[in-house]
Amino acid sequence: MELRQIKYFLAVANSGGVRKASQLLNVTQPAISRQISDLEEELGVLLFDRVSRRLSLTLAGEYYREQMIEIVDSIENATQTVKRVASGSIGNLKLGSVESVLWEGMVPNYLSKFREENPDIAMEMVTDNTVKLLKHIEKGALDCAFVYLFQDLDDSYDFIELRKDKMTLAYPVSWSERIGESITVEQLNSLPFIRFPRVSYPAFYDWQEQKFKSIGLFPSVLHWAHHESSMLALVAAGQGVAIVNSRHVARASPLIRFIPLSEVELHLPLCFVWKNEKIKPVVKRLSNQLVDSLSLLDIT
Repeated sequence: MELRQIKYFLAVANSGGVRKASQLLNVTQPAISRQISDLEEELGVLLFDRVSRRLSLTLAGEYYREQMIEIVDSIENATQTVKRVASGSIGNLKLGSVESVLWEGMVPNYLSKFREENPDIAMEMVTDNTVKLLKHIEKGALDCAFVYLFQDLDDSYDFIELRKDKMTLAYPVSWSERIGESITVEQLNSLPFIRFPRVSYPAFYDWQEQKFKSIGLFPSVLHWAHHESSMLALVAAGQGVAIVNSRHVARASPLIRFIPLSEVELHLPLCFVWKNEKIKPVVKRLSNQLVDSLSLLDIT
């Protein structure tokens, strides 16, 4: 049994004759008659009474039409769905991100637009640090992620750099008189620091160390903290200062103050990363949207 036979049968059943079906399908009458005869032979039943020029359905034919209408509708729906899956307008997206970029600005705006334009994409969001997010992508637990990239990736990856986020100095509000409106490297060297340990992200730590040494900064570390939220909690508790992503300024504790680092510029490269191997259409769709949005920013 072929789908073509079913379509020919339904055309004849719904139009009441081979001639009209031939006109609707743009297929010769003999070809339609032959396919219906083959279908009846395969089923072992007559689907039409042929007692007059107008064909009428038998009882078996009526039942078969009802069943075949449902099947053809299901096939059409499946065909449309698979086309949408292939285009990336429907599917599941397992997305990761460093938490700080989701609070405001570019990334949440991108995701809101993507959601509005693709309401049939189911999105699962995971937040973690860059190292863990990259491991999740490598294992297939995530499709893509927004990360701060300080390491070279192998050829199985691709990425788009979205922007560079500044780092800033966070200090306890109770130290306002001690810090003032600006701070020198000499002053920084006299303060207790809360830092991100090398084990959490070696590439980032090494990059930061190189920057510090270039200006003669040798932080005296009082505490190590594996997340910037922990670093800021210790700053709020008056334990020391920390150099953190400036994205924290918008939602920081009232117990913390921030000051720019005038003697060194530290920028975090925010990137959208994914695996090239067997890239999902939904990931390609999101990456294309990001590229288009960046292009518009460059034009304006």
